[in-house]
Amino acid sequence: MKNRKIHVATLLFSTLLLFACKKDDTPAVSPDIHFSKLTVTGSQFAPLFEHQAVVFNGKLWIIGGRKTVSVYSNEIWSSANGSSWVQTTVSGPQFSARCGHHVVVFNNKLWVIGGLFNGAALNDIWNSSDGSTWNQVTANAAFSIRSQHAVLVFNNKLWLIGGDGIGGAKNDVWSSADGINWAQETLTGTVFSPRAGHQAAVFNGRIYITGGYASTGFKNEVWSSADGRGWTEEVTTSPKFSPMYSHQLLSFNNRLYLIGGLTGFIPTDEIWQSTNGRDWIKQPNASFGARGGHQATVFNGKIYVTGGYDAANVEKNDIWVTQ
Repeated sequence: MKNRKIHVATLLFSTLLLFACKKDDTPAVSPDIHFSKLTVTGSQFAPLFEHQAVVFNGKLWIIGGRKTVSVYSNEIWSSANGSSWVQTTVSGPQFSARCGHHVVVFNNKLWVIGGLFNGAALNDIWNSSDGSTWNQVTANAAFSIRSQHAVLVFNNKLWLIGGDGIGGAKNDVWSSADGINWAQETLTGTVFSPRAGHQAAVFNGRIYITGGYASTGFKNEVWSSADGRGWTEEVTTSPKFSPMYSHQLLSFNNRLYLIGGLTGFIPTDEIWQSTNGRDWIKQPNASFGARGGHQATVFNGKIYVTGGYDAANVEKNDIWVTQ
């Protein structure tokens, strides 16, 4: 009986030790993201920057942008896997070529909002339920003409924040429950300064905005809001990204990621991540190299980076995806 107790105790200890080892041997999910280049088959969109990329109807869509500094595009491309691309044939009227616009998915439609064409800012709005048939919602929205603004969906509304237009950069906030009727929000307390080329994302039930530019220079503050009206600057004493614009900000795997951008007009390959929007950690530099005017989009559980231009100002149409 005594030997059996010893054997059972030994077996129990060994089992607990085995499970403990298995638990300890299981690697934690790394917050670092690493990219590899996708091989594209067939035709694809031309090298582009200041375009837009969104996920709609199970596909990744690339809409508008610049092919060169002076050549604007209103082409529409989509892909079900990021490797094979099809250009959409538009039936009927379509928005004009543009860059620095914003495309967002709202109420099961694609929405194209504002932008820039040949130096002239726009405030028209178009939508589509399939990407091929477009409806001009308005030629002149309630907000003024602008480009390099931010638009996102938050609390069942569209929110437009800042941008560059008449009089320079702006810090106004507009919202709409239907994409047609827009109201300027009355902001309370301390508000972020005017800016354009900033980025916005929804994270942990709040809107976050980062970076941007204005006549006063480049920005690297982080601001957040729970309602789009009252804003808080997320101040940290630890290192964070340099003042920049034309970067990308997105929520992925319970973190905010900031990818690439322009620091002093020079593209960077830096990637930063944060679990709270306040404290930032620099991770290994992006394998796709320095990049500005690009897009980063969460698609099929991974981040896809498309287009932009590199440190030599060469336009790109390469596609990189997290491993």
